[in-house]
Amino acid sequence: MIPKTFARAVVAALMITHAPALAAAPPQMDHDHSGKTPDKTPIGTGTVNAVDAARRTVTLTHGPITALNWPGMTMDFPVAPGIDLAGLRPGAQVMFALGRSPAGAYWIDHVMPDDAAMPTGYGPDDHGG
Repeated sequence: MIPKTFARAVVAALMITHAPALAAAPPQMDHDHSGKTPDKTPIGTGTVNAVDAARRTVTLTHGPITALNWPGMTMDFPVAPGIDLAGLRPGAQVMFALGRSPAGAYWIDHVMPDDAAMPTGYGPDDHGG
């Protein structure tokens, strides 16, 4: 089992690695779904409000996602096929990364409960772990 501190260190390293580019971007909202990919992996934190396993969506209230110039808000996110929704419960605090679905929309492709030792699932772009 991977220690909780190691999992947090990995997420922190990802955030630190992306911090210079994120800090340079002025805050503005960009909901462009044209297939354009941001320069850095969009990472966020939030609270799970609802899980719809049948539709494979999670409703999150999240803080700002700087890589996308999104302010904090509540929204429904589709979830990548490899994510285990059974580990997500309303009220859970989570860290997550967004990727693009084959249709080009943003979806959750990595998610980690804030108090967990390791991610609950991986999306189709994961090449190890």
